[in-house]
Amino acid sequence: MPVKKIAVALVIILVAVGGFAAGLILLRERQDLREKASTPTGTTEVSISPETGSYEIGESIETTIYFNPAGIAISGVAVRLMYPFSGGTPEVSVENIEINSTLLATGDWTCPTQDSTQQGESVIIDIACANTSASGFSASENTLLANVNLKVNRPPAVNPITLRFDAASSVITRKTDNQDILLIPSSTGVYTIGEAEVTPTSPPEATLTPTGTLVATRTPTPTSRLTVTPTSTISATPTVTSKGGEELPDAGISYPTIMGIVIGILMIGGALILIL
Repeated sequence: MPVKKIAVALVIILVAVGGFAAGLILLRERQDLREKASTPTGTTEVSISPETGSYEIGESIETTIYFNPAGIAISGVAVRLMYPFSGGTPEVSVENIEINSTLLATGDWTCPTQDSTQQGESVIIDIACANTSASGFSASENTLLANVNLKVNRPPAVNPITLRFDAASSVITRKTDNQDILLIPSSTGVYTIGEAEVTPTSPPEATLTPTGTLVATRTPTPTSRLTVTPTSTISATPTVTSKGGEELPDAGISYPTIMGIVIGILMIGGALILIL
């Protein structure tokens, strides 16, 4: 077999192996992007308000979710909040999620994800919005993202309950390169749930009748009632894609990478046939 033919085949094999290795590296980097959602070196923040509070059975816990772009132009915000529950249904359920109407009124924001689900022993709240303007959105102060109201149905097994961000599923993406710049969230909402108040029964009052007989009378007291609202759950997978084609970070397999790997394998096979 000519030496030149062998040399060409070896070059083809080396190029194919290099392409195969590069494809695996790129694929791994795309998967790591999702795993490293919030970052300790991030500059933007998200927060919950109020951070503490005490509530009775039947009351609503009215919380607000904020994001702060820290003066950086951003292309999207996606947050996941969670809190524990026990039993067949949550002691505290999600009553409603309302996106900031001021953001939506600009026409530059779209918020397709505003859902609550139950996963294991946690209630999950997903909110995701994308900014579709060419320049992105920028602000240097806390900006209202959404209002989330929770309904207290019964005393929770774990009291107080803690509403917190899931750092692995919360991101704020920079407009220039679509990279996540969210600082790992530290803000939480800690809410104490008290028992429903019951009015004590008043003692009998003695009255003297004209005949001189004492008659005991009891003043009726209102009966306390507990109202339990059924839990409503909405199941959806949070995915945000802007009108301009920008996509918030997500894990997945790159089809161009797969094609590169397949082509590399075919090149190696062709080179081996050429040598033989």
